[in-house]
Amino acid sequence: GTQLSPFAQGNVQIGDPDRDPNEDSGFEALFHENGTFYLVRESIKHDNKAYHAVIEELQVGVDDYDVIRSCSCEFEFEGDSKGFEGAIAVRDLDNEIVVLGLCEGNHCSESRKTDAGHGKIIAMKEVVSSKDGSCLWKTVREISVPKSAYFRDYSAMTMSKNGKVAISSQEESQLWVGELMGMNKHGLWDINAMKFNENGQLYDFPKNDNCQTIYCNIEGVHWINNDMILAVSDKMKSKGKQDFRCFEKDQSVHVFVLPE
Repeated sequence: GTQLSPFAQGNVQIGDPDRDPNEDSGFEALFHENGTFYLVRESIKHDNKAYHAVIEELQVGVDDYDVIRSCSCEFEFEGDSKGFEGAIAVRDLDNEIVVLGLCEGNHCSESRKTDAGHGKIIAMKEVVSSKDGSCLWKTVREISVPKSAYFRDYSAMTMSKNGKVAISSQEESQLWVGELMGMNKHGLWDINAMKFNENGQLYDFPKNDNCQTIYCNIEGVHWINNDMILAVSDKMKSKGKQDFRCFEKDQSVHVFVLPE
């Protein structure tokens, strides 16, 4: 539902989360562009044994959705657990869609994932073969996240219409807010000139009365307006992997106002 009211009749599940019981979906990012939803699967093992993210284009109905097209990304990951964790879409100077994929691990790597302050965003453009209709999200370039976002992991990303970007970290329970530059007056982006303003601001998600982390699993963020952000928490990790304090805020939607 549009009001985010718990247990409201308008809150419905679309589609089957276990549509393929033989594999983990790896769903990690969702964005909407020109009437189409795009769903990003983090990193999937392909037939050639390599790991690549997959972007699905969806047409959403009342009770279900249809996958219009499923395309692999050219960028290769080291495994299935540190792929794309967030994604947004922009329009380039030709008014064509470019996807910006946020890597979960530093250096877009599993082996170097905890080397804090080396976040990466991969800019990709879809290429469709005129021969057989096959498709690929081809890498256009890599964009470095400023070192002021000194995170061990990167869990989500959102951007406003004027280029204000927020990137969250699950491990740090923090939010980095900065500006992505390279947009012209028509709202189109020069991908080759795209870069971050280094003067970003770091915010802690609220702590408890003992200054302990309670927002342990932020997995999605989205601007409501210029100073208010919506965040979504994943399920608390089981089997003692996370402190009991993480339970209270898990699997929830939160709204925060940035301090002045």
